[in-house]
Amino acid sequence: LPTSTVTVTPNNPVFTGETVNMTCVIESYSNWRYEWYKGNRNNRVMLPTSNRYTVNGDTLNIAKAISTDAGQYWCKGQIDGRPKSSHFSSAVDLTVK
Repeated sequence: LPTSTVTVTPNNPVFTGETVNMTCVIESYSNWRYEWYKGNRNNRVMLPTSNRYTVNGDTLNIAKAISTDAGQYWCKGQIDGRPKSSHFSSAVDLTVK
């Protein structure tokens, strides 16, 4: 399976009120549908989109970061209509100060 990697801007730590962008990079193929998860390795929960969490293509945007946004994030890709997905990315730790 293809591997995925998450890049984050700005660099950790993020300050309260800042906007955070996480980009999911998956080798090979294009037309992925990106899924974002938060939690820990044994309990990853798919992120619900909201007015603060928006997904635009391969990028998760967190508006006005608050302390509860801190934690571990993963991404994963799915190709619709095909039994193909990527591996989970390694975890990205987000710190909000």
